[in-house]
Amino acid sequence: MKLTQRTLFSAFLGLSLAACGPMDDAGQDFTSEQEQPLEATCTSVDNTAMTTHACAHASNPGDNVNVNGVTGAPDISTQHKHYTVTLSGSGTGKVTYIPVARASAGSTVESVAFYATQNVTITAVDKSVTPNVTLTALVSTNGITEGTCTLHYARVFDLTVGHTYELNITAPTTSVGIVPEYLYDNRGRYYRDADGDGYGANSPLYRFACEAPTGYVTQRFDCDDTNPAIFNC
Repeated sequence: MKLTQRTLFSAFLGLSLAACGPMDDAGQDFTSEQEQPLEATCTSVDNTAMTTHACAHASNPGDNVNVNGVTGAPDISTQHKHYTVTLSGSGTGKVTYIPVARASAGSTVESVAFYATQNVTITAVDKSVTPNVTLTALVSTNGITEGTCTLHYARVFDLTVGHTYELNITAPTTSVGIVPEYLYDNRGRYYRDADGDGYGANSPLYRFACEAPTGYVTQRFDCDDTNPAIFNC
């Protein structure tokens, strides 16, 4: 009798869990955004896991590297660093950045966000091609507020893997803090919230590094995404 009760309880528990969705990251992972160098809907990188990650480096003195952007073009390609770049008296300077493959071993283009403490203008000059090609930011995000974080601006570029880029910086001061981040490394999990109750359906699972479009949330387990009165079940 005890065995029967235990069996029935296990079956009931299994059905209950199935109704609310599995506890792992189940659900179809929509990766169409990954196949493009930059997410098609990307207009901002504020309010993202990437911003939080970049701010963690900006607030950690152990992650800071001081470089002189006036004499030469120091390399700022090392990941997970906050670079304090010295600029000229007119607020100009340059650094070097060489992107690596992150989305896959064969990735040829990577989207990179350069978070900054100042309202900077950045152009990326591809020095690996002749004649050199100058790129401007595809996405510019201003007014970032993340607690006490000093990073309030971000500029996003699509860069060719392995190419050497000279980043020309213009800022309103003689020093600027910069944190480079790969978008692919900082994709957050989002779920479609059709009924607007703050909970999304378990499937499909979307991944965004940019600020998620309206109607996407990080909380799942909405077993009825057509009824805002039914959620977290």
